[in-house]
Amino acid sequence: MKEIGLIGLGNAGKPIAERLLGKGHRLKVYDLNPGPVSALAGLGAVAAGSAREAVAEITLTILPSSTEVKAAVFGENGVLAAVKPGFVLVDLSGTDPIFTRELEAAVEKKGADFLGATLHAAGAPAVTIPRGILSIVVGGKKEPLDACLELLKDLGQKIICVPEAWMPKAMKIAVIMFAAANGVVAAEVASWLTAQGLDPKLFFALLQTTGSRESAGRMEDFLKRNNSHGGALSNSYKDIRQALEVAASLDMPLPLMSAVNQLQEMGRAQGLTRLNTPAAMGRLYEILTAQDLSGAALEAEKRFPQSQEPEVIYLKK
Repeated sequence: MKEIGLIGLGNAGKPIAERLLGKGHRLKVYDLNPGPVSALAGLGAVAAGSAREAVAEITLTILPSSTEVKAAVFGENGVLAAVKPGFVLVDLSGTDPIFTRELEAAVEKKGADFLGATLHAAGAPAVTIPRGILSIVVGGKKEPLDACLELLKDLGQKIICVPEAWMPKAMKIAVIMFAAANGVVAAEVASWLTAQGLDPKLFFALLQTTGSRESAGRMEDFLKRNNSHGGALSNSYKDIRQALEVAASLDMPLPLMSAVNQLQEMGRAQGLTRLNTPAAMGRLYEILTAQDLSGAALEAEKRFPQSQEPEVIYLKK
């Protein structure tokens, strides 16, 4: 097996490192926080003292945003100082598509290969990553992509391949755009119904009965917000901001996302950033509309898919 480097040991990076070690991979790890580095060294990983020292034949970066990736890649002790021809950098971070293109060009200038990728863990990396029940969307040139497929199959059950490295980043942000907008709609609908004395759970039952599956699914996400393992408002806020920044670079308006962003700003001002996004919007709408939405909730736990053999899927333009 090739040696793997892994930079970023947060909510997703640490369980990914643990899974790779469990699969028998040789692993070098680095994070600004020495705690998870020491913990993984105790499991058999090699502790690196810098991002540069963590570079291997295949290096994974799993960091929150473009800001952290830029700090880890560029500079005297960054990834670019150590990559060589034949090495592959796989960026699984929350980077935006504009920076991803810049990063790809910088890596290729060093003679190495680059893949852009995103994790789709149903908002619950602590649950899904250890069990390998996440999907990974990955884009880039065919040769390095093929070289990394077996590694990626050790991490997820669906490896979804697209033609270019920036595409997974754009599509991940688009997923969040859909989810964030639907969370706002669900909170607003629930508040409107509650103000009239109509239980939103009865409306949810109607959606299920009439076969409106997509609407029922979004309403169910909102009603299960208190037991949701979904991503925090702080993460959704970052993605919506990225969507707006990309739109600004393209000189195009995003009126709906601008409104969603303003509501998320209100939620941040109310100290709701640690709540999952549907829960944060529910609490914000209680404040805005003076409606008690505590009854508009379902106590059932989120259901996760069963593990299955890894599958590689190719999407084309």
